[in-house]
Amino acid sequence: MFIKKVRNLILVIILSSCTLPNIHAQEQMTRPYKQNQFFLELGGNGIFYSVNYERLLSENFSIRGGIGYTPGLIFVEGTFIHIPVTASYLIGSNSSKFETGLGFTYFSGKDVEIFGLEGEDKSVILLTGIIGYRYISQNGFVFRIAFTPFYNPNETEDSKFLPSGALSFGYAF
Repeated sequence: MFIKKVRNLILVIILSSCTLPNIHAQEQMTRPYKQNQFFLELGGNGIFYSVNYERLLSENFSIRGGIGYTPGLIFVEGTFIHIPVTASYLIGSNSSKFETGLGFTYFSGKDVEIFGLEGEDKSVILLTGIIGYRYISQNGFVFRIAFTPFYNPNETEDSKFLPSGALSFGYAF
């Protein structure tokens, strides 16, 4: 039940960001920043990797949704799906910005086997943050680097916080 609610929330955020109307036509013609971004993020809020869409709602505020699918790793077998959803506040010029944000990542694993030991199917929602830098060139190239920690409120005290980093490349339009 909870997973369905999260999935529906993700869909509403992504669809609403794609279809938000511009209230002022004049503002649309003079807007100096690119509102949409597609990018590949290695590590980061998508845990392993994710393909993401981000929409700038203003010059300083953005929301993003993404998805990653991992059919197994070197020492871990199974199928993993990871869906990051974040909101960020941006500070800086049109091309170089400091980014800070919060969000969550839905992580689901099926038929998981770690180092040959059978595991269980698992779904978890991790809280995540973003502190980083982004560069957007005049022709739309996007580069991002960030510290993206995870917080799992359901784990024991020793493993609630997991530091992570992200490197992203994409296109803004």
